[in-house]
Amino acid sequence: MTKIKKTVTEEAGFVPNAFTEAEMTRIRSALIEAGIRLSKELGLQKMSVEKLTEAVGIAKGSFYLFFGSKEDFILAIAEYAGNETQKMLLARLDGRSQMSAHEFMEFFNEYLHSDFDLMNGLTVDDFFWLKKHIRKQVLFDPGTQIKTAELWLSLIDDVRPGVDTGTFVNLIKSIYAIREHSATMVKGSLENSVQIILRTIEFYISGKGNIV
Repeated sequence: MTKIKKTVTEEAGFVPNAFTEAEMTRIRSALIEAGIRLSKELGLQKMSVEKLTEAVGIAKGSFYLFFGSKEDFILAIAEYAGNETQKMLLARLDGRSQMSAHEFMEFFNEYLHSDFDLMNGLTVDDFFWLKKHIRKQVLFDPGTQIKTAELWLSLIDDVRPGVDTGTFVNLIKSIYAIREHSATMVKGSLENSVQIILRTIEFYISGKGNIV
């Protein structure tokens, strides 16, 4: 994790008037890296501005030179994670316009276990906090989720006739429902449960593969 050395003014608790352009770029990236890590370790509610700046090594007030609020910061993290996920997807396509359902589910499994799946590890309370505090409600809009799912399905070359996009979305959401309620689940079987759902999705999309 990148940590920025504090200046004398920051050690004294003052916010510097300006960083150089290179420093701004470096610190912003370090904050996003810290945000991804702390969101998984602490949850979104407990991931305070103070903890973020402490992790990076800058004064608390300096945070607001980069982001207007914690909510804006979370949206920036989501955008960053989305861009990195897009890179993962393009790498899986490897120059092709489509892939098989099996390849897509391999990609999605990789995503679920990557740093860029920001929903992994969030609690029910975190989701309620997100809905209350994030102004960009498109993050939770079913219509937007349907459009994303339609895009994903268009990248799969063996989608069988009659596949319902909403069912595809709900099957994916069931993975996150299990993770949200992990405290009430049989923890030793969580990962196996996720893998069975992934195989179920593949079978639903293409009619191929085995669920168990």
